[in-house]
Amino acid sequence: MKKKIEIISILLVIVIVIISTILLTNKDDNKALNSNESTIAYYYQNGSGYSEGSSNTWTTGYVLNIGKSSCNNQENPKDILDWDSTSKTVLMTSNETNNCTLYFDKVTSGQTYTAEQFFTSFTQSISDGELLKHTTSLPNSAGDDGYRYSGNNPNNFICFGPGSSDYNNGISGAKCEDGNLYRIIGYVPVELSDGTKENRIKVIKSEYVTSNELGISSGGNVYYDLEYTVSKRVKNVESVQGFNWNKKENNNWTISSLYNALNTSKNGFMYKLKTTWTDKIETVIWNVGGYNSTEISARRMYDIENDIQYGASSKVSAKIGLIYPSDYGFASYRDSWTLNLWNYDNDSNRENNWLFNGVDEWTIFSFLEDGMLAYFVDFAGSLNSGEVFSDSYISAVRPVFYLKSDVKLVNDNNIDGSASHPYRVN
Repeated sequence: MKKKIEIISILLVIVIVIISTILLTNKDDNKALNSNESTIAYYYQNGSGYSEGSSNTWTTGYVLNIGKSSCNNQENPKDILDWDSTSKTVLMTSNETNNCTLYFDKVTSGQTYTAEQFFTSFTQSISDGELLKHTTSLPNSAGDDGYRYSGNNPNNFICFGPGSSDYNNGISGAKCEDGNLYRIIGYVPVELSDGTKENRIKVIKSEYVTSNELGISSGGNVYYDLEYTVSKRVKNVESVQGFNWNKKENNNWTISSLYNALNTSKNGFMYKLKTTWTDKIETVIWNVGGYNSTEISARRMYDIENDIQYGASSKVSAKIGLIYPSDYGFASYRDSWTLNLWNYDNDSNRENNWLFNGVDEWTIFSFLEDGMLAYFVDFAGSLNSGEVFSDSYISAVRPVFYLKSDVKLVNDNNIDGSASHPYRVN
């Protein structure tokens, strides 16, 4: 009996030691580091330099400087380190033991805005475009009191996702990399998982995703034409990858290859965003029915997308989707809103629609005339339809999602919402 007690006591001590090593916690602020039994050295900003400290000096007012930090088993610390701004926690994702040196900077101040404040009381620097409230009195608009950006190139960029922590925490000199750039479509009403409708910030990835990000194979590079390509909006247009909407002859979004790659696959887009960032994304109801014409205005298409006979005839609860045809329509200057979306292939729209990039790009909406078609925006600017499974219709993909209501945007004197100085996400 005595031996059993001794063995149990030893095991308890071992467990306590392991737990203490894995969770280095500040007793005052309850901040934890998942260190996987790694050796950690801490340095804190002190004037123009850094002073070594312990985890107990990890106090409010400091954030992890990932770009300066290092781990000996990783060439790029961003691959395994992240900072959770909500819980003020350093997150480490690694199956190996790492000897890490962590640098903490003092927080840079900035004005924080709720979504409603950002769109109703904050004076934005729109630059080349407009931010319009779609009231019933605004001709040909959605008429839903949502806010949407339109025009050539409005300042509607935000920084989001793994690798963006240094920029979002205001680390001096940190930049938002291209893979973390997103653009705000607007602050628009959407059905939530409980059936209510509320306004949420809707965003789209600025650059097109790759097969590595989606976790599925590409069918090759998408079709483009330099005559129509707006090069300042997309980099390396000749290497943009295209994908099948679905690998099967079926245009039901809920069983499509893209839905799975964006939402459910363990090797897909949402999985690679990591929990810190997916927790900031709202689960919403996507209307994934369809319609049977491209000769339709943005306003009429918006109504169709929400009509119980068409768009709302099929729904799915999910975090990630794609643009709707009406998103593309309303991104053009308001002069174009009287046109059918099929007729958006004109210089005025191409030059004044920030969602147009001169490549074939999928939408989330099905084309009901045939059970094998879905809508896409073609390289010339028209709303078109193509076979979801055919390699002849592979198109580019940009994930779209809505931010939760408690996610705030941060602005300071150096931020104007441009691609080089996007709004920070808190």
